[in-house]
Amino acid sequence: MNTITRDWNWWAYLFRVIHRKTIPRIERYDDELVAFIVETLDLRPGDRVLDLGCGSGAHALRLAQRGIQVVGLDIAPRLVEYATNLAREENVPGATFVVGDMRDPQAALGEQPFNAVIILGTTLGFFDEAGNRAALDGAARALAPGGQLFLELSDPATLMLPREQWWLELDGGYVLMEAGYDPATCIRCGTFRYIDRDGNVNVCAEPERVRVYSLPELTALLRDAGFSLRAAYGSASLPPRPYGERHHDRMIVVGRKSHPEFDEAHQP
Repeated sequence: MNTITRDWNWWAYLFRVIHRKTIPRIERYDDELVAFIVETLDLRPGDRVLDLGCGSGAHALRLAQRGIQVVGLDIAPRLVEYATNLAREENVPGATFVVGDMRDPQAALGEQPFNAVIILGTTLGFFDEAGNRAALDGAARALAPGGQLFLELSDPATLMLPREQWWLELDGGYVLMEAGYDPATCIRCGTFRYIDRDGNVNVCAEPERVRVYSLPELTALLRDAGFSLRAAYGSASLPPRPYGERHHDRMIVVGRKSHPEFDEAHQP
């Protein structure tokens, strides 16, 4: 039995494309999430949206089908290739995909501003503290004055679980997952190995680490990056429900890029 160390480009395709297709009702959830994004951000045809960490492109494509101009950016070339081919096959010219690091999106995109930036699927927490701050700073630089940032995150309570292991059958092989939460660092750490159909054991060089932020912590991070907190919601279902004790299936945070002239013009 051979052991093969795989990079994130390989694992990203396995989880974001192959595994994602096996998740029950995933397309319905994608539809609901995109409808929620459009309503809460008041997006209109012709608006420009940047999807940071776009993964398979499922959400970018749905937004583009509504007439929104979307750029999806991801660090995994295989995901960008997959999403680009899918946009071509489904004839969705309003969605384009580029390889880049969400901590410095301008390096891949240039300086043309966007009306909104979305970061979905707990992607923000995948970096260390400096990296997460850099991602928010990059989102702020990509936005036009008054532009909005949409963060979809897991509710912290759902990640603060004891260490657990489980098997997942996938594409003719099996994935062994192990995850646990460290309250001293507020990090949910996971390791995984995939025994493929040929009997190879595929491993990742480093464990997956997700920083778990509370809403007050996120509010402070947004402020430091030049955002004001506009809203926080407890699910991705319409009608919008405020995040709190009664509603916290997810933690969805919307920030607005601060700008003196814009803020003054939009004061109540």
